[in-house]
Amino acid sequence: MRTGGRSKMAGWRTLLALSLLLLVGTAEARAQTLEDYDYSNLGFRALGVEARWVDASQNQSTVGVGIRVDMGFLGPYIRIVPRAGWWNADVNEESVSELERQLEEVSDLPPGSINLGKLERTAWILGLDVQWTLQEAVLAPYLGVGGDLYLLDDEGEAIEGTFLDSAVITAGLSGVVGAELNFLSHWRVYSELRGTLVTDASNVSVGLGLAYRF
Repeated sequence: MRTGGRSKMAGWRTLLALSLLLLVGTAEARAQTLEDYDYSNLGFRALGVEARWVDASQNQSTVGVGIRVDMGFLGPYIRIVPRAGWWNADVNEESVSELERQLEEVSDLPPGSINLGKLERTAWILGLDVQWTLQEAVLAPYLGVGGDLYLLDDEGEAIEGTFLDSAVITAGLSGVVGAELNFLSHWRVYSELRGTLVTDASNVSVGLGLAYRF
């Protein structure tokens, strides 16, 4: 099942590359001394919840949920954002057919001998972003890069109890662009586009969230 989705990869690589270039370019344009960056500046600043539309390389499009924590600014314009997410989706027919073909080949069975039926994938995500954004702005655009840890669990009646039914942990790299609107005294609304390169589950997603600022 760990195949397919190559046609989508170019777009995600482009988004990730652009985010990296923009982040590096902005950092150079606003170069600071090392004294401007201090871990003591970090603290629990805001908590957000979000809904996220996800299109992954081997799966049908789906909607997931997530949370994020604003830890404040490590230095000028540089914000640290831990995050977590979850989504569940059907594995697309192309990927299931490819897996059936591979199993038939290694088992020396004729084509069409294996029928896996419907398979589902659940993804649990932990990530950490380094974002460039404005401080204390009413409308604050942001962009950044992040590291991701994915726990992927495939399920289906035909694979239950087999090696295909075991969970897999894999790492990824994200690029994100978005904006948040600060309104009232403690509330923020944010929206973002994220592209993630990760083994078996590369994806692009659009998130919409609400955060409370402490």
